[in-house]
Amino acid sequence: MSLITGLSDRYPHLGFDGRPLAIECDDGWLGILHAFFADADKSMGAGGTFTLLQVRETMGGLRIHYATAEVESDVGRAIADACRQGSARSFHICEVCGRRGRLHSFHGLRKVVCSEHADGELDKGVPFEGPFNAHDPYSPEADPFVGARPTVAEFDAAPIIEAWLIEEQGEGGPRPWLYGWFFGQPDISDGDHGHTSPIVQMDDMAPPRWVRTDSRLYRLGIYYPPAEREIRYWAQKQARRPLAHGEPPGGSNDIEAMLIFLRSSGRLRSTKIDRMEQAYREEQERHKLSRG
Repeated sequence: MSLITGLSDRYPHLGFDGRPLAIECDDGWLGILHAFFADADKSMGAGGTFTLLQVRETMGGLRIHYATAEVESDVGRAIADACRQGSARSFHICEVCGRRGRLHSFHGLRKVVCSEHADGELDKGVPFEGPFNAHDPYSPEADPFVGARPTVAEFDAAPIIEAWLIEEQGEGGPRPWLYGWFFGQPDISDGDHGHTSPIVQMDDMAPPRWVRTDSRLYRLGIYYPPAEREIRYWAQKQARRPLAHGEPPGGSNDIEAMLIFLRSSGRLRSTKIDRMEQAYREEQERHKLSRG
């Protein structure tokens, strides 16, 4: 799914009009765009119209061009402030991967990248200070949106959650958390299943590669759709051993074999296995339809 398609589906009232060239930047800035459009969508609840004109990278930073009509003055100021904040944030977030970054020059071409992407297809970049306004009160250190994003070194040192799944909470309840199989977590044995503390921020890339919780940063390993994951979870649990690093939960990618194993084990009710199998079949059918 392209950036423009995903954003227009999520914010249908913001006048994207399905234009395929309206957004021209790399996926690492997707989180900045989500934050801006969420603010704009909330502000437009007071009435009026918002039309996206163009999103592009200019002199290394993010530029969002839009038009509003029939909006109150305070609404216009709120959207303009959100737009300025998005641009300021872009100078501290890698345009390629969304981790912490800084402005680099690639033989005169400016681009905000992390240390990993400072040496790649554009050759080796040279970091330098950007065109920051001394009178602008924005500080990346005081902005949780930027501060929660990992550096490359922090990401590489983070423990991994394999076969993760979000545990959602009801409106007004505790924040969601993740559960899965852990590796490199000092408080959980490798290969054991557990859950994190509540989520602070999650990578906006698809699929996401990291999550920060109240207690630590995690790298995110492979993701399985919910129905398939439930079968894998019970197959791994009934095997009565930790998950080996690099091994898929359930021991293989043969879901049919896992269902046979669960039925033969006699440890789960047949109605429960029937429900899991039906949910898996429906999940697979939806996947086929979504791929056309």
